[in-house]
Amino acid sequence: MTLPEKPKAGIYIDDSNLYKRGKAAGWMTDYRKLYKWVAALNTIVHARIYMGRPRYEPAKSISEALEKYFERIGYKVTAKDLKKLRDSQAPSGYRNKCNFDVEMHDEIMEDIQDLDIVYIVSGDSDFIRTKEKVLKRQKHIKFIAYENNCAWEIRTASWFISLDSIRAEVERVKNPQN
Repeated sequence: MTLPEKPKAGIYIDDSNLYKRGKAAGWMTDYRKLYKWVAALNTIVHARIYMGRPRYEPAKSISEALEKYFERIGYKVTAKDLKKLRDSQAPSGYRNKCNFDVEMHDEIMEDIQDLDIVYIVSGDSDFIRTKEKVLKRQKHIKFIAYENNCAWEIRTASWFISLDSIRAEVERVKNPQN
């Protein structure tokens, strides 16, 4: 099961996972740069971002602008409203939550016939089952995530690419003019 010289790829980004993990790591991933990094090695057939949508302003408008930006740079966005969960550890007593594991898995399985390789941008061990299904279909898979904020089942495997190892190529850098 060898890959062609320029494999057909799908990239699937769990925005909530990457955002939280980036904050914990102290640096953020630029999704445009990540797209270009994957595209340099592959022909991107499917590029999808899964993101929670806040219900209240000003966060709602910011989220809508981000969705438009992601679509402009080549991603298809799947979004749904954030849920508010009680959390005694949070300053407000609540935290926002949005889970896309099922949607990501389903869309990867729908897209798989078009692909040679799947890139899952998440450190969530819930995607181990997705990995098994992808491999069963004789396709390749890579997980891309922050090194220190990734499930050990993913981090210790040959299908893992540490964002830290490609940080120079994918880090979001603030524009000094802003």
